[in-house]
Amino acid sequence: MGFELIPLVLAAAAAAAGDPIVLDAQKQLFLDDYLVESAENIARTIHSARKSPANPLLWPAEPWEGTMAIVYGSILRDGELYRMWYHGSHGVSYAESPDGLAWSKPALGLFEVDGSPTNIVIHREAEEGQPNYMPFFYEVFGVHKDPDAADPNRRYVLGYLSIQRDYDGPRRDPFHGGQRRGLGVAYSPDGIHWTSGEPWATEAICDGATHWMRDPASGHYVLYGRTKFAAPDVKAACAGDPWLERYFWGRAVARVESPDFLDWDYKDPATAPVVMASDTKDTPGDEIYSMLVFPYEGVYIGLVQMFHNQEDTCHLDIQLAVSRDGVAFARVGDRTPFIPCGGVGEWDRFNNSLANNPPLRVDDELRFYYGGRTYRHSPYEGPDAGESGGGIGLATIALDRFVSLDASFDGGTLLTKPLVLGGDTLHLNATCDFGAIGIEVLGADGAVAARAKPVRSDGLDIPVEWEEGGLANATGPVQLRFTLSNARLFAVWCE
Repeated sequence: MGFELIPLVLAAAAAAAGDPIVLDAQKQLFLDDYLVESAENIARTIHSARKSPANPLLWPAEPWEGTMAIVYGSILRDGELYRMWYHGSHGVSYAESPDGLAWSKPALGLFEVDGSPTNIVIHREAEEGQPNYMPFFYEVFGVHKDPDAADPNRRYVLGYLSIQRDYDGPRRDPFHGGQRRGLGVAYSPDGIHWTSGEPWATEAICDGATHWMRDPASGHYVLYGRTKFAAPDVKAACAGDPWLERYFWGRAVARVESPDFLDWDYKDPATAPVVMASDTKDTPGDEIYSMLVFPYEGVYIGLVQMFHNQEDTCHLDIQLAVSRDGVAFARVGDRTPFIPCGGVGEWDRFNNSLANNPPLRVDDELRFYYGGRTYRHSPYEGPDAGESGGGIGLATIALDRFVSLDASFDGGTLLTKPLVLGGDTLHLNATCDFGAIGIEVLGADGAVAARAKPVRSDGLDIPVEWEEGGLANATGPVQLRFTLSNARLFAVWCE
């Protein structure tokens, strides 16, 4: 029992072949095999996020909301308040919460519907002169806050999908006939009152469910948005199936970068490089609907919105991907959904989508806000289509526990690549309270230089205790050999 090694671009710490990896206070998760030289009888397990029993946290209940309120948008922790901008039937609506669980929909005084005040912050059908008017606004991507903005009126930045219909100019989108499409940008001092900025900041992305991050390596914004691409072998896998030949569109994710959210490195339609697309390990017809990327402990984690686009299903769930440079991504493990669709009778039955922002850390927990719907995506036409409805919920994991390396009582062994230990205490995130993890430090000659006392606990931060001498005996580059028995190892670090 083992796992397939994932070839990825390595981080700068090990850029030169043969250089030892520095194991320091930055945690090393096991989403990929960056740290792994060999593994025997070890399985990589994806830990799906736990859905809150309070879900859905927000559901359309106001007469102006229609049947759907989903988190195409953002949920930010802003001071002591959680703030949400979400997709509603009229455009963008707003909610807030003291704890991120119980949400209220304040009357903003911007728009009324049938004489009633609403929480609508951007109305798709607003006309020039009305509040927050944006001439080509179609759908929200998300909101980010720049606390260091030189202009306080630009402290909040909105990204949205611009669409100009019946367009026949030089900027036509090649995937949507007669349309101009791109990233629109607007600004606000408070997240409520918005001023339209640039409606066509980049046209290298073409559709909804677009996400971005602030890359700590460059300080730039990196946007991951919709394009269309299918490799020849993926197209070939769909050949001969009339339904797939008609409905497989090759949705994929492209990447653009900007220092200021306005000046993007790719601007022209369909020019941005593709960084995530379906492959032959997917079921024929599968497409990549979107990907949320965020930096986490030295890697870039991607939450991949998978569109299972087959005649008998048409549903969307969330998988994990990982990258060492934010460009070359690989999906993790056996591609078990990280946020699966709900079962029969549940609110998120068929169609899950992601908030624009990274997960929020609350104590020792990571919160992932997501949208769920009770109906399938088109072009499904079968009897189990569902009924129109969608809301917003929460799924969580314990800190760092995306993926574990596991072994049962028959035991498994993991050997790391050569390491330079950057501290005097080794730490584990592990579950072995009904088993054990043994750790040996091997010197350059392969001999055991130090041996740990067996670890027999469950914890997010377990300091390793050593037999006599401990890490003081480990000089120069070393390797760690882990022996697992009925145990799970999530992360390791040294400080």
